[in-house]
Amino acid sequence: MSEALPLTVDFTQEEEVLEVLPRPALRSANLGWDGIYVQQHQQPAWETPEYAHTRHMLLVHNPNLMIQAERRFDGRRQQEQFGGGKNIVIVPAMVGHQANWNQESPFTLLFLEPSRLLQVAYESITVERVELIPQHAMHDPLVEQIGRSLATELETNQFSSRLFADSLANALSIHLLRHYSNWQRPLREDVGGLSQRELKHAIEYINDNLSEDLTVSAIANELEMSQYYFSRLFKQSVGVSPYQYVVQQRIERAKYLLRTTTLSVAAIASQVGFSNQNQFTIQFRRLTGTSPSGYRKQL
Repeated sequence: MSEALPLTVDFTQEEEVLEVLPRPALRSANLGWDGIYVQQHQQPAWETPEYAHTRHMLLVHNPNLMIQAERRFDGRRQQEQFGGGKNIVIVPAMVGHQANWNQESPFTLLFLEPSRLLQVAYESITVERVELIPQHAMHDPLVEQIGRSLATELETNQFSSRLFADSLANALSIHLLRHYSNWQRPLREDVGGLSQRELKHAIEYINDNLSEDLTVSAIANELEMSQYYFSRLFKQSVGVSPYQYVVQQRIERAKYLLRTTTLSVAAIASQVGFSNQNQFTIQFRRLTGTSPSGYRKQL
């Protein structure tokens, strides 16, 4: 008799999460993020059935807890201990997977669309097929930082959410290809950046849409490029990522409105694309060293 295939689940669907884990999660599915999904979990000691994700999954464990666990990839079982720096697990899409752990555990799950990784791979190494390699509990500060940044954005759902998620998804894709895929050669690096016409078009589009929830894909579509290729060339041209540039331009426009109008700080925050005054103030202080109200008083 042939061995039964593992359960296949789509963790963006809550009812399918509950086929594997007993408690529902805080999810990013309603935030409109493109190609990356985030979930915050607080699960009891548990043993999952064997299952396979439809997307690449990265687990970011709470670094402050020591947890004993056991994980099996395609029938190969290994003991794990989370904590002490080993807080990351990588489960490629459609790889059979089963896990158990010995106590209640908070963790973040990142899900990356295989098509997004393949698009980045095609543009970086000109291949149409690349595979991620499963990873048991390990140390990876960049994946941990990306996971915690996206988890914070999920919890607050505040400023520049989609653009921020796009930027981190691109960074994560490149990191996975470089360190955890079956492609071992260096990724191709384009030089020269955008043409003057392309850069002018991108900047005009950004400035015309600062009050909107901009995405990298929307800006890239204006230039008829993929978002990863655009992001790479834009940073070469400007020196910062599209996300960083947009935040800078929002603050510059806010400074102009603070100087030339009597609009409230909350109204200005909305006009320049921040979803609330608190996050506007945080970004304004980070880039100028003072609050919006303090800036206005200095004029």
